[in-house]
Amino acid sequence: MTLAAILGETNPALEPLGMGLIQSSAGEAAKAKFPEYSGGFVIGAPSAAENSEIDLEPASYIFQWNGIDWTSDIILKRLSFLGISIAITLIASFFFDRFDPSRRKPKRIKNSASISTPQIVSAPQTLSQPVHLTPLTTSANHFAFWRALISELKLLLKGQRWWLYAIMLGFFIAGLSNSPETARQYILPFTWLFPILIWSGLGNREIQNNTQQMIFSSTSPLWRQLPTQWLAGFIVTILTGSAVAINLLRAGDSIGLLAWFSAAIFIPSFALASGVLSNSHKAFEVLYVTLWYLGPMNKIYPVDFLGANSNGNIEFFIPFSIFLIIIAFVARARQLQN
Repeated sequence: MTLAAILGETNPALEPLGMGLIQSSAGEAAKAKFPEYSGGFVIGAPSAAENSEIDLEPASYIFQWNGIDWTSDIILKRLSFLGISIAITLIASFFFDRFDPSRRKPKRIKNSASISTPQIVSAPQTLSQPVHLTPLTTSANHFAFWRALISELKLLLKGQRWWLYAIMLGFFIAGLSNSPETARQYILPFTWLFPILIWSGLGNREIQNNTQQMIFSSTSPLWRQLPTQWLAGFIVTILTGSAVAINLLRAGDSIGLLAWFSAAIFIPSFALASGVLSNSHKAFEVLYVTLWYLGPMNKIYPVDFLGANSNGNIEFFIPFSIFLIIIAFVARARQLQN
């Protein structure tokens, strides 16, 4: 049980997201009119036509809810979260130096004798004859697709901590050993959460490492480098979620497999577009976690891109993924022009 759930059960006003307060207030209104009300609470549930896996009957009873009765006690408890947030931010500010090297202790040099004294060398005489660059030959322009793809995969996976791979291995085993329903609803969302640090490098690694001058000046960087980046991210997505796909395939869950495939296309497309547009890994990390929390975890079905609790809304996310790829290409083309 999470801390938010414990706080919500103790006092609905202390539940961080405020959903417990809404549930408590609306539940009291329902209980007053229907004493047999057992406390069930759902927001945004689709109809049976919208989701073939969830069979919901039309509402048989209707009650009027006039909203939350805002008392001074509730308002003070809700404002306490603002005070806690400010306090956490102030505490963190004491330890965050904004990467200012002047606030860090200088590193000690172990052996000063090993430092060689620079020698003065006279500059060579310049030649008056002009220098001509040798034109590229056809063989130099040859594009080795598989070599570029393997290089992109190495760049994506390089520098990751060992425990990240250990966690993904654990989720791989869990995806095979659990029931298809458990694998789809619980294992897959967390399986495709931990590689976020891998995906977030798509589309912005050149800017972050200050190598865009070399990469953007290479032959056809738009049509050679960007597609291999997306494909490398797609392969990582496929590999990390393959155990759940095998589980769904064995169970004959075609709806779950389609949702899985749709998500496997959407995730690298979203990461690539976010990276190219923002030139940073942070935009994707923030947006993806937000979408992941709202859709698969809180069962808001229109944004459940994983299909953890729905059909994955593939009629939206597959075309949207293609749109994101186009946006990434257009944005990169503008970067190359500038």
